[in-house]
Amino acid sequence: MVTQAVENGESHEGAGNDMSGLRDQQKKKRREAILAVSARLFGKQGYAATSMEEIAAAAELSVGTLYNYFKSKGDITLALYRADLEMVRKASEAVILEPSVDPVKAIIKLMEADLNTTPDYLDGNAWQELLVAAFTSPSSSMAVEWEGGDLMRVDLFGRLLGALQERGHIGKQADIRSAAEVLGALSLTYFMHWLVNLKAGRIDQDSCPIAGPTKRMLTRQVKQLVAGLV
Repeated sequence: MVTQAVENGESHEGAGNDMSGLRDQQKKKRREAILAVSARLFGKQGYAATSMEEIAAAAELSVGTLYNYFKSKGDITLALYRADLEMVRKASEAVILEPSVDPVKAIIKLMEADLNTTPDYLDGNAWQELLVAAFTSPSSSMAVEWEGGDLMRVDLFGRLLGALQERGHIGKQADIRSAAEVLGALSLTYFMHWLVNLKAGRIDQDSCPIAGPTKRMLTRQVKQLVAGLV
């Protein structure tokens, strides 16, 4: 009888864990659906013109349910940015852990991992609206987070340069921090250049920030920078 009770208890506990896991998966899928819908609406009609009610309707949710996930459009914007940042960090880790022996190639690869990696639902139009929202939203936390080092990936460039320095691929006396800041600013410049070209219709939505002539120009610039680090 005791054994049977234990077995029944384990069975109930296992079923409870399965149900909890299923609920977590459902919440994750619903959250991702909200982000995808929000990005589409922001890109199509603008951040300011999009209401929480419209987002809820497009996601086939009640407004109350939407507010259970996000308290404001600002919270949604931060979540979109953080989703992109998480993907970038995962792609960047592989580059940093096993960098090319050629510093130029390693730096270019990290920039590609940054600028060419983004969730499918974040196209150029959505990114433009997210940038606008970051610096016009009443939420001060948005501007603080977007203006921080993460926006320019200075920490990632610093880690890569540190790894290259440890392996003897750049000079021991090289100013890693300053070089990382310059690379971060350069990376952000290419990102903004991509957005401007999208807005002007010179490139299409499927284009990557780092590709073709853009990559050749970036390689030339990075070579010049690396020459000062060896």
